Amino acid sequence: MTLDTTYAPISPARAAGVEVRPHLLLLGGVPGAGKSTLIRDVADRRPDVRTLDPETPGRWLAARLPEVPYRLYRPLVHLWHAIATLVLVLLGPTAGGHTLLVHDPATRPGRRELLGRIAHARGWRTSLVMIDVPRVAAIGGQHERGRLVRTEAFERHWHRWTDDQPRLLTAATFGDSDGSWDTVHVFDRARAAGRLEALL
Repeated sequence: MTLDTTYAPISPARAAGVEVRPHLLLLGGVPGAGKSTLIRDVADRRPDVRTLDPETPGRWLAARLPEVPYRLYRPLVHLWHAIATLVLVLLGPTAGGHTLLVHDPATRPGRRELLGRIAHARGWRTSLVMIDVPRVAAIGGQHERGRLVRTEAFERHWHRWTDDQPRLLTAATFGDSDGSWDTVHVFDRARAAGRLEALL
């Protein structure tokens, strides 16, 4: 089921120029959902938003190791991204600007909860943003980018997401928090860009 469950207009405080707590947004979704495309678009248009995407180190390594298949250095890319995310969250809002947008599948509840707790301890307000796509669209998205996730890995992401989906949809619909995440938003791919922009 793909739903656009929330619409997030600019808050009255933000519109009035009132200072609000710096914002950490975790942009999640199964591989192929379109996370990197959205983050690249934000990075191109919004210099005030700090973005973290594993494709950045991936492209850097690909340019220097053109003969090496991505699968061989994928673990290094993921490790770099995990460390960079943790460092920026731990350094706190003053190090990363007012808004930090992080790419992560966010299908591991324990890891997601831990990152949110660390962020709260460092002074961030937190938003979990999930892109909800049909299974066939996620697989198609992987083909479009020319890089497929191993079948076993995709299945793990997919099953964890479908297990979490009902609870997260309920939280998004009623404006509830989810553990250490202050707000939850679940968007379909078609409207994700506009809805994400309203949250930044």
